[in-house]
Amino acid sequence: MMGSESQTDTTNRELNGRAESGWRRLCLGLLVLVFGWALLFLPALGTRELQGEEARRVLPGRTMLQTDDWIVPRSAGRIYNRKPPLINWTSAAAIRATGKMEEWAVRLPSALSVLALAVTVLVAGRHWLGLPGAFLAACICLANAGFLSKGRLAEIEALYFATFGMALVIWLGAWWQERPWLAWLGSMFAMGLGFLAKGPVHLWYFYAIVVGVLAAEGRLRELLRVQHGVGLALFVAIWAPWAVVNSQRNPERDSGAVWLDQVTHRFGLVEFDLVNWLLQVPQSLFNFLPWAVLLPLAWQSRVTAQWAGMGRRGLWLKGLRAGLLVGFLVIALLPSSRPRFMVPLNAAAALLVVQCFALLPAAERWRWVRGWLLVLVTVGVLGGLVGLVGAAWFAERLDFSWPWIALAALLLAGACGWVLKIRRADAPGDMLERLGLAHLAVMGAGVLLLGLTLEKAGTLRDDLRPFAKRILQQTGPEPEIVLYKLEPRMWPFYLGVKCREVAKLDELPAQTKWVMVRERDAAVRRLEMSRRYGPLKADIPIREPITRNAGGNGEPYRLLGFE
Repeated sequence: MMGSESQTDTTNRELNGRAESGWRRLCLGLLVLVFGWALLFLPALGTRELQGEEARRVLPGRTMLQTDDWIVPRSAGRIYNRKPPLINWTSAAAIRATGKMEEWAVRLPSALSVLALAVTVLVAGRHWLGLPGAFLAACICLANAGFLSKGRLAEIEALYFATFGMALVIWLGAWWQERPWLAWLGSMFAMGLGFLAKGPVHLWYFYAIVVGVLAAEGRLRELLRVQHGVGLALFVAIWAPWAVVNSQRNPERDSGAVWLDQVTHRFGLVEFDLVNWLLQVPQSLFNFLPWAVLLPLAWQSRVTAQWAGMGRRGLWLKGLRAGLLVGFLVIALLPSSRPRFMVPLNAAAALLVVQCFALLPAAERWRWVRGWLLVLVTVGVLGGLVGLVGAAWFAERLDFSWPWIALAALLLAGACGWVLKIRRADAPGDMLERLGLAHLAVMGAGVLLLGLTLEKAGTLRDDLRPFAKRILQQTGPEPEIVLYKLEPRMWPFYLGVKCREVAKLDELPAQTKWVMVRERDAAVRRLEMSRRYGPLKADIPIREPITRNAGGNGEPYRLLGFE
């Protein structure tokens, strides 16, 4: 009993952060995070064509730049008001900064949002997790399956889970220091940005955890204090001006109805699929791999039995666990929910598993670290071999960069070295730091070898770029081309910054040399365009491919050229 109490006290002191090593170690941790982030998110960021819903998020940003209307998003020239505009704004900013339509540029804001989350976890979380625990939690936020996959796409999810995670960590870090004004104002500012990214679901997650922590401490009355009220006012002030102006400027006058439908239809059976519903929980846990294997520790008696003697920290662990579980299950069990809706909770899960792992008995923690990292390194080596084979196979066709392979090999060797240096007597903080370092190294090597090879191999199946290239062969590079009354597609991304998507006659530009229309409307469009732009000089038939993305179905078009 004395030994158990002694270890609990030691771990508690380390987690409390009283023995922090100062700014030098913090700055070193930040440098490691930036380096690890660069390994995980920058290689081949622009290699693959746009995927999934990326065009629907990016192309409205281009239209905003062209029309200077930053309030009402448009897709293919038509109002697309189903989602808030933060992803459109960040895409527009990326396009303006680079002056080009390139995949890496429009995906970079998502990747940077993950880095911002990891930095926030380290800086704000160190006050109550301790520097080693905050470092490992930040590494988990960089290197889990859900964050890694979503953070490499120009999609809403990365901005959404990053803003939620930052809000939660800011609140917990400031609340631990008894700084309620910072807790509520800082968190609600980030929550307001999250609302501009996707809407209100993160409110449920945030308050499920906050209420869990406050209830565990017996401080629910804090929700009635003025600091919380001012924080809520700031939250509303972040997104309400856009919502009000949007409702006024939207020609269809249906903004409120559209947004309400987006929220309420998730409670119904409109999109219900039994098989997908049954797989909600397992797929959500998959999104937290490889760290999902540590989640059961939060319910194991050898960990939870220590909470009673940990004072306030033990209460927080109970509250965090309860809030995480309730918040997760309520959304996961909705009939029309999706696994991606639960991805933001990965940040909360990272905070929980770090603390539970540190509470394991020293010998068991040592076995966990050694065993788990050896498995990861083995998987990394096997993945590396696959990557080498793939690199050799595709080298001539894909111009594979062999220096990346050398760097990946060094990372794997470093990870092996860190694993072999771990000793049973190591302090919890040392183990947490080495665990984070080794995991970043293994995951970084995996991205460089296996991931980079697969990304490059995927370009062999490009659909969108070749079709856009056929168009550009007729128009020349960076054409001032108008896509008139076409359906939403992904390939317009590859026609450049000057390509305009228009759905109404009175919105056509005063001058243009090229207009693309549907074949079935060509007779009418020739007359309309000739009246506006002069004699027709080219009438080129062109058919889109049947694509995997954005509904390409072999639609025939006409490319009309003018003086």
